[in-house]
Amino acid sequence: MVEEADLSKDEYSSKDLDHLGLVAGMCRQLGVGQIIDEILPPDPRSTITAGECCELMCINGLGFTSRPLYLEAQFFSTKAVSRLLGRRLSAEEITDDRLARTLDALYKAGCDRVFKEIASRAVTRFNIDTRFRHLDTTSMHVHGAYDGHRYEEGIGLIEFGHSKDSRPDLKQFMVSLMSSSDGDVPLLAKTISGNTSDKTHFQQTLKQLGQQIEESNCEAYYIADSALFTKPSLQALSDQVLWISRPPSSLKSVKQACADTDQSEMEQLAEGYFGKEVDSEYEGVKQRWLIVYSEKAYAREKKTLCKRIAKSEKSALKELKKLKAMKFSCEKDARDAAERLSKKQPYHFLDQIVIEKQNHTGKRGRPTKGAATTHTYRLNGQFLIDKQAQAEKESRIGKFVVATNELNTEALKTEDLLIHYKEQQSVERGFRFLKDPFFLCSSVFLKKETRIVALGMVMCLCLLIYMLTQRLIREKLKNRNRTLPNQLGKPTQRPTLRWIFQVFEGVHVIYHRMDKQLRTVVANVKSFHREVLNLLGGVFVTIYDTG
Repeated sequence: MVEEADLSKDEYSSKDLDHLGLVAGMCRQLGVGQIIDEILPPDPRSTITAGECCELMCINGLGFTSRPLYLEAQFFSTKAVSRLLGRRLSAEEITDDRLARTLDALYKAGCDRVFKEIASRAVTRFNIDTRFRHLDTTSMHVHGAYDGHRYEEGIGLIEFGHSKDSRPDLKQFMVSLMSSSDGDVPLLAKTISGNTSDKTHFQQTLKQLGQQIEESNCEAYYIADSALFTKPSLQALSDQVLWISRPPSSLKSVKQACADTDQSEMEQLAEGYFGKEVDSEYEGVKQRWLIVYSEKAYAREKKTLCKRIAKSEKSALKELKKLKAMKFSCEKDARDAAERLSKKQPYHFLDQIVIEKQNHTGKRGRPTKGAATTHTYRLNGQFLIDKQAQAEKESRIGKFVVATNELNTEALKTEDLLIHYKEQQSVERGFRFLKDPFFLCSSVFLKKETRIVALGMVMCLCLLIYMLTQRLIREKLKNRNRTLPNQLGKPTQRPTLRWIFQVFEGVHVIYHRMDKQLRTVVANVKSFHREVLNLLGGVFVTIYDTG
């Protein structure tokens, strides 16, 4: 391997390798640079290809240093760049201008197309099961006005919208992600406007995918949260794609189904989960509804319900105190006020209502004989727990509904319906990764919205590389019946790649020039590192090899 080192006789130098060799190895095994170079035309002004620039951005993004894009050259000044890319290259050749031009070229070529090509290669090369696909969106907030830029007009990407980061004060863009149940591998990624509605986006995305499925004749189930469960989406998609979703708990039919189904009628589906299937034809679409009871959810929601009841009682007593102090002109007004207060309470009712008549002469002291008197009315009473209302609420807590338009129970069994819906966490884990403060874009500093679209694709490419490497290590451990020590030193077949990255910290490439010969040594490679490299094999071993 050609190395970089400009040393005089008997001089030493070192470059950091750390875990970045694992990232570079997956980039090469997946052919990231090759695929991108096939799509993007070469830039005659640069010695670095667009594919290599993307690989470098992924290496930086998975460096977990929280460096913004414009400090990329600074990041690589201490890294063994030539070993990572597999050819001689100096850090000085990596400039922010070249990286920016690559982002422009990616946007022009179509970021969706680029990611789709790479993800398709990953599915084929690593034999990823794509039968169950999870779809969701998240918001990525930005700092700055983004109301017209120095270099170009905006494209409607950075907007105010519903913030999933609880930052409604900041503008944002959104990332739409589709992941496999098998290893949380992203299959589809798209950067969309910050004010996009999940309901319309899911419908549009699945409609396009439905057409592709008909052409390819492959079976797939699309899993999304309650944003998919709308009348327009159900009616437009149910003839095209198979879906699994969770109907909103606010729907009257869902409340009724949960209240009517007792736990004693359910069968155990998994530890702590019980369920019963019912047929539904909600919004004219035939469906299977699985009413699920979760023991943990029940315990959690019961505590919440008790807090709500106590809070409601406190508020009711406060309102009653105000009502007791009021004077009414007639008994009917007092009784109507008591009834209104009672009806407002979700968990209590007003009982033992007593209306007292009070006489007034308008003067202090004993009234004189024949003095004119007026009458006012005051009420009294107490609140009691509405046991029936509380029982109705308790009959629904701990329960939720999972729905599907797959009517064949042999193709999708009841217990599998629950399992695959719960795997919706796969896409949520991807979002947690993208929002990691040590990731590439905890804050976005780019001024051009088109470049943010391209950078969003690179972020999702980092996620793809991370998940593929983690999946590969776990698969190799399982197939060979081997384990690795986790953070606590205990053996595991499911280590996190983040932990493995941390263990690789401190691996360096040492350069020593003797006479006219340059010698290289990869230092600090321990038994744990060798075990991981032997599992991965091939190009990963080559990158960390001395020679």
